Amino acid sequence: MRFLLILFFLTSSIFAREVSTRYDVHVTMFGHVGYADFTLRENGDKYEAKLVAKTINIAATLLKNRVETFTSRGKIINGVYTPSVFIKTKDTTKRKRIQTYSFNQENKEVMLVEEKTKTVNKTRFDAKRFKFVTREVEEKSRKEEVLETFIGNDTLSAYLNSKHGCSLKEKNHTLFAIGAHNDKNNVSYRCLEGKTKETMLLNFSNGVQDVYNLHVEPLDKDDTVVDALIGYDSDGFLKEGLLDEIFWIGKIVAVRVNHQISN
Repeated sequence: MRFLLILFFLTSSIFAREVSTRYDVHVTMFGHVGYADFTLRENGDKYEAKLVAKTINIAATLLKNRVETFTSRGKIINGVYTPSVFIKTKDTTKRKRIQTYSFNQENKEVMLVEEKTKTVNKTRFDAKRFKFVTREVEEKSRKEEVLETFIGNDTLSAYLNSKHGCSLKEKNHTLFAIGAHNDKNNVSYRCLEGKTKETMLLNFSNGVQDVYNLHVEPLDKDDTVVDALIGYDSDGFLKEGLLDEIFWIGKIVAVRVNHQISN
């Protein structure tokens, strides 16, 4: 039995991998507005991916110190990241929302549990001091539902699986993922090749191997369609992203500033 335990731990360490990456986000109008930390832990056929996005400087003031966290856990089946749980957390100065999606891949079912907390001001009359007193109170709510449509991927698992997009015969892909797609707007990505790829590579620094055009249809059909250029490194992870000229704020650029892969 002891031999089996030693063999198990040795095997786990051989197939274990950890990825840690930071991206800085810049906007023409406001400069450095935030950063995102991405981590990926793999152990055998199990994985956990996490993305924490934080606003800083003027963006933090405008967006009430918003912090968004995305966590995906599941299994790697034949090289495909298949989620069992996806958690989205949005945290601002006085509000917090946690959405937990549980995937039943076998029965093609997704359960959503949504929990909300907000801080509000409550005013009451204090009879002892004979005056109105205002204090902050937390209000909480919780709801559960089974989604009408089964979607077997989340935003992070879809990102991890997208590294195969350029190696496939079909270069155009529709993105069906919790957190990226709904009935009102569609998201797709296309692997660029040939002269188009050569031209788009001029927008990136050295080291980008694959370039995708990410296409997002707007919620309002009168709005402008959003397209972003995504540059992947040879290791299959995002290196840089470019969203060109959004209204009056200018370009949005995400640049990888730290990247470590360890076994």
